[in-house]
Amino acid sequence: MNSEYSPLLPSSSSTASDATIRSAKNKDFRKPEKVKMGVEVLGFKITEDFKVLGLVREIMAEFLGTFYLIFIGCGGVGGAQILQKVTNKDQLGSFTPSSAVVLQIAFAFGLGIGAAVHLFSDISGGQFNPAVSFGLFFARQLSLVKAAIFSVVQLIGGLVAGGILSAMLGWCPGAVEVAGSIDTASAFFIEFFGTLFLVLTVLSTTNSERKQAASYLQPLSIGIAIFVLHMFLVPTTGCGLNPARSLVTNIIEDKLDSQFLVYIFGPLLASLVGGLLYEFLFSPHYRQETKSERSVVYVNNTPN
Repeated sequence: MNSEYSPLLPSSSSTASDATIRSAKNKDFRKPEKVKMGVEVLGFKITEDFKVLGLVREIMAEFLGTFYLIFIGCGGVGGAQILQKVTNKDQLGSFTPSSAVVLQIAFAFGLGIGAAVHLFSDISGGQFNPAVSFGLFFARQLSLVKAAIFSVVQLIGGLVAGGILSAMLGWCPGAVEVAGSIDTASAFFIEFFGTLFLVLTVLSTTNSERKQAASYLQPLSIGIAIFVLHMFLVPTTGCGLNPARSLVTNIIEDKLDSQFLVYIFGPLLASLVGGLLYEFLFSPHYRQETKSERSVVYVNNTPN
């Protein structure tokens, strides 16, 4: 018998090959690999682990959601303007929204955003607003990198929708401007407090520790918040609440004056205040409630 090779004893090379085959069989190639790059500072996520395909899905959801926010919401503004006999861009200066027009715009934005949130909330969270994305970051629910990526995608999705509206109607409806009777400081705080209400609504409805809250309440609550805010903000500031939405319409319509900064810094400050306020003041209530539920001792199937 040749001592160099025996068919009854596996060689070291064949053993390694078998191990490789077994490893390949045990690996599920259908599951995408997670890219590990999670970094936190004081509990705030800077980067987070992600799956490439999952991130692509989230980006597409934010793109399409913001696209429809502009297409339906600002399209509703355009429909109201057409009903008021505005047929070209030169006639926009004479357009004054009546109570019925404000109601129509509020319905367009409220129901449109509510439907978009229902469509995409399970994929990306249905944010469609940089103020909401950064509010989630300050509430320690979203990484800084993702919030920045989503904000850029939201702006791009909005610009595409605004461009299509402008091509179809001859102007991009929904450009925001401060009413003549409102000074810049007042406009800033109107945008700040309006966006703060929206951010707190989003954080409340996405809180997984609120076990009694039904899933359908998220799009409904956000849609109602958007609706009622438009009733007040449309006549005063045009109702920005969303830096991406405001930038889209005013970039296309070339209306970026000094007052426009209130539509950027007001909502972004609200995202900071709202995120920190909810995370450190309101959210601990639910964590304590959950902890107390776990500590209950049951005797004879009754809490003791």
